[in-house]
Amino acid sequence: MMKMCAILWFILAVFPFTGFCYQRGAPVDSCLTMYPHHGSAIHQTTETPFTITVDKATYQPDEELTVIITSPTSIKFKGIEMKVHRLHGNTEILEGTFIDFPTDKLQTLSCFGRHANLVTHRNGDQVTSLTIKWQAPHYNVGDIQFTATIVESFSVFWFNVNAVVQAGSNATIVHPVFQLPNIPVEFSPINYNTCGTTKGCFLHPKSCTGDDCIMAVTYEDDEDGTYSFEMFGRSTNGAGYIATALSKDKKMGDDDVFMCSIGTDQVNVHHYYNPEYFTVMDFTSGFSNVQTSNMNGNIYCRFTRHKNSNLYQKPNLNFDLSQVYYLHMAWGKTYPTTGQATKHDDLPVTTFEHVLLHDRKLHTIQGSTRTDTSGASSLRFIQCTTIIYLVRNILI
Repeated sequence: MMKMCAILWFILAVFPFTGFCYQRGAPVDSCLTMYPHHGSAIHQTTETPFTITVDKATYQPDEELTVIITSPTSIKFKGIEMKVHRLHGNTEILEGTFIDFPTDKLQTLSCFGRHANLVTHRNGDQVTSLTIKWQAPHYNVGDIQFTATIVESFSVFWFNVNAVVQAGSNATIVHPVFQLPNIPVEFSPINYNTCGTTKGCFLHPKSCTGDDCIMAVTYEDDEDGTYSFEMFGRSTNGAGYIATALSKDKKMGDDDVFMCSIGTDQVNVHHYYNPEYFTVMDFTSGFSNVQTSNMNGNIYCRFTRHKNSNLYQKPNLNFDLSQVYYLHMAWGKTYPTTGQATKHDDLPVTTFEHVLLHDRKLHTIQGSTRTDTSGASSLRFIQCTTIIYLVRNILI
């Protein structure tokens, strides 16, 4: 049984995230990521040979725009995935509707409850050009951007190929249903000395006490219907991610996931969901008091979540943070300049027992302790135990 579990965790560690390695088109799971997970292949960093040309420089609400994807040098391509979003502010929500396209090559997906707001290929046939019509929403969303991933072959593809169209309407811009977190430059240090007194902590490995950990998570019941989290982990050559999942068991599936990853110019927070043995990105909504930092080869983040952690992609699924969960921690690399996670560097680690976020315990993979007087004393006990163990082995 243990051997089977080890094999399963290895598979998940190597293939943890979905993508659109599909000749029949991108799955709906990739509505936000737009990144093909084609084995170890990464996107091209050279200038793209493909262009997105829009027939109008400005648009009005409800107006139809014609978009042509082609290559000036006639390079053939097999697959695309394209969406439209606001240029400023909330860039996650997909706007408008794709209304006309060559159906022998393309199809639409409906992401996050909106109709036909993403277009993708339906087969791997090569083409040199595609003409697509898109209709703007009936309200003004401001300047917009067409963003596409274009696949020439399994291992050669370009990510974030885009074209901008200015808003031509004088109408008031309608704000999105949620705003992305505003992340300040400053980050106050994480205080691990209060682990076990004012907040709970999950540290790995068990002998670490804070920034010497491979990864650490702290949590605290704010007693106002919200919970605050802090996360720490190592970066990899200036990139990488750290993630914490709330799970009803010690295996992957039906988990609420909070991730902090290094993007183009800062560490960003993300919300994910594990439906089974893969991870799907959700809207970055419901985060407040966000602080992040990437310094000295480490990733830091801090954020607050409401007691009811909801998912846009699963509106009927609610994670009540006042219930008990196992905490999972994972860390790894990101695709260059994207902030999107690749495989885990190591197998994920899990608390030995269920965690109640209201409790103030110090957790490791082998158990937990509660400290009533000083969290620092618990950490010092771990340090002393480790030193005694090492000295004893040296003397022997």
